[in-house]
Amino acid sequence: MYTVMTIDDERSIRDGFKLALEDFQELDVLEAENGLIGVELFKKHQPDLIFLDLKMPVMNGAEALKQIRALNPNVPVYIVTAFAKEFFEELQTLQNQGLEFEIAAKPISLLQIKQITQAALNLHGGKA
Repeated sequence: MYTVMTIDDERSIRDGFKLALEDFQELDVLEAENGLIGVELFKKHQPDLIFLDLKMPVMNGAEALKQIRALNPNVPVYIVTAFAKEFFEELQTLQNQGLEFEIAAKPISLLQIKQITQAALNLHGGKA
């Protein structure tokens, strides 16, 4: 069984991830509405893949990424954002510090979510 976590302050985005991944029998989907809750869930559940928004209240995605990377430097993290340009310098700093992540632009389609998840976790199931 694999665990995927989506950290985004917009319920509709979190719901979209759950919808996209519901066909995968071997997945549990966790969700958090900000980075602080996401980091706490990460500590408890050690998810296998994370989709992370940047612009959120309480704790933004960049700070959440730093804390998650301190706990696990290897878990795949996809930053899903419409604000990559706004956070460019901060993302560049994170990369320079050796923190690995991928970027996926919002809006992200259900098919893109499925494809990223299949590739990251080497899954073969689910309906495309």
